[in-house]
Amino acid sequence: WKRTRILACPMDLQRKAFEDQLYLAAELQRPVSIHVVRAWGELFDSFDAVMERMKQKYIFEDERHNPLEDHQVNQSPKKRKTAIKRRLLPPKIYFHAFSGKGGVIPSLLSACAKGNLQPEDVFFGFAPAIPNFYAPKTPSVMKRIGINQLLIETDLEDASRTWEDLIEGVRGISDAFDLDVEDVADITYGNAERFYCFGAET
Repeated sequence: WKRTRILACPMDLQRKAFEDQLYLAAELQRPVSIHVVRAWGELFDSFDAVMERMKQKYIFEDERHNPLEDHQVNQSPKKRKTAIKRRLLPPKIYFHAFSGKGGVIPSLLSACAKGNLQPEDVFFGFAPAIPNFYAPKTPSVMKRIGINQLLIETDLEDASRTWEDLIEGVRGISDAFDLDVEDVADITYGNAERFYCFGAET
């Protein structure tokens, strides 16, 4: 018996909207938050599509600034190689409410590396509002990610309970790493500063 995935919105429409937003974030160099549910293959395909669009953008811009050079985009390996070395994805990526297994993390980091992101540019969050937060596998997945790449988050619709939910998130990470809650709060605050680039010039 094979479970059929029923989507409220067709996957091709979801992918188009997602890729357009991801491309815009890459173009403007803005961090993004991504939530994936049983669609890792589609995510990787979307990453590839956006990276190809960014390569073509860089090649076009280089040709526009150097009009006397060869304009055959697909016949210019040197230009394509130069474009590939530039950032092809948003500068920071945050996998919100992560529910994947530990085994998918190397594939995610590898996919981001193809877009010229470093491991420290990739963040993960676990939302107490989602049952997966309390799954037995979650502490080991957190450890595999590393505390310096974790963000505190909430996925609540009721804003009045946000603070309590954030504290629950800190406690969960504290238990996983056997650290004081104050230390976890400090570390994850620093992580948020890196992700959101607080204080950085724009």
